Amino acid sequence: MSSFYSINDVWNYLDTIPKFHDKGVNATNFTLKNIIDFCESIGNPQNSYPSIHVAGTNGKGTTCYLLEAVYKQAGFKPGMFTSPHLLRYNERIRISGEEAHDVMILHFFQKFELELKKTSLTYFEISTALAFWIFSEKKIDIAIIEAGLGGRLDSTNIISPELSIITNIGLDHQDILGDSIEEIAFEKVGIVKEGIPVILGNINSTAERVIKEQAEKKNSVAIKCRDINPDWDNGKVRISNDNFSTNLVEPVNRWNVASVFLAVKALKSKFDVSKDDFKKMLGSFKGVPARFEKLHPEKDWYFSGAHNKEALESTCNTANEISPKKPVFIFSMMKDKVNSEMISLYKPYKNIYYFDMETERGASFKDIQQWFPVKKIDKSTAKSILKELETSLVIFTGSFYFYSTVKRWVNKSKSHQSFLT
Repeated sequence: MSSFYSINDVWNYLDTIPKFHDKGVNATNFTLKNIIDFCESIGNPQNSYPSIHVAGTNGKGTTCYLLEAVYKQAGFKPGMFTSPHLLRYNERIRISGEEAHDVMILHFFQKFELELKKTSLTYFEISTALAFWIFSEKKIDIAIIEAGLGGRLDSTNIISPELSIITNIGLDHQDILGDSIEEIAFEKVGIVKEGIPVILGNINSTAERVIKEQAEKKNSVAIKCRDINPDWDNGKVRISNDNFSTNLVEPVNRWNVASVFLAVKALKSKFDVSKDDFKKMLGSFKGVPARFEKLHPEKDWYFSGAHNKEALESTCNTANEISPKKPVFIFSMMKDKVNSEMISLYKPYKNIYYFDMETERGASFKDIQQWFPVKKIDKSTAKSILKELETSLVIFTGSFYFYSTVKRWVNKSKSHQSFLT
């Protein structure tokens, strides 16, 4: 008899499994054996469609959303798997821009309940296998798969993609991936498969050496975005002799656009996308949730999930460019992200608030206060503080896991509801 009668049974089951945002490394599994065994037991759905595999420290989410949008624009049926989710679990799995339906998710858990009991999977492994299966059931044309952590031992790394993309390499998750750029690059390049080309986004020379060395061992051609020298001018991206207008805000997005431009070109013989399709997609693309997202139509309030040094540098630079106002930062962080380099980027700004998410992995207000003076914001004070900041440039940042709280605050500020729920 099934344990999954309704979608709520699925959510309750998933809630019992340790999650990376709360438990960190204790919620991960650094071997591919379990995901391989499980996917074999359900028929290896990941092998029933072509895919693109995307890894990187920053930019991989935006790159995935752009790939999804361009293939949809060209008339294809793309599937996209990304993480983490921001508001709803269903966001992780999309078909042609639409979130996976509860009915499909429930059906997976009902159909494969015995297999789930036989093989112990992490939260992310279950999500990965679920995405693979839904894409197969929905008969997608191409899957865009975002690696979760690293690449070499990430559960998504059991696919055989048509193309790999490494967006950029920075110091992040050093406790898991290694203390140096070289070590982290080695983990990321683990997604490269024999004879399959890899596109390199905004990759520095140190990381590039490691990636090219490993790619050559696998007879993989490295296609570099630096060779097409993407330029940025107030939302316009120039690649070679072409100008592409976008609605994007951060200049760093020129690298993401360039990666997608090269990906489309590399796969053109199998998935024909015209230059007109590419231009139309960029012109209508509204951006990605939590990536310097404008939160309110009438206020200069933005959310930027900048959880490492490079991402926060980009956020600070963009904040200084888009408005003459001095930005107010409201942030929340994980303990493992708190270091002198991150904190030093906040220090030049005078008006800074910290929100304590009060999770096991989250940094506390006291943790942050030890580094520099910071004001506290919580459920009881958020309404009054945000009322005072109505005309300010406000950047909410630090962790993607802070996003759902911020969205509730902003939505309640629109409707004047209580912040205490």
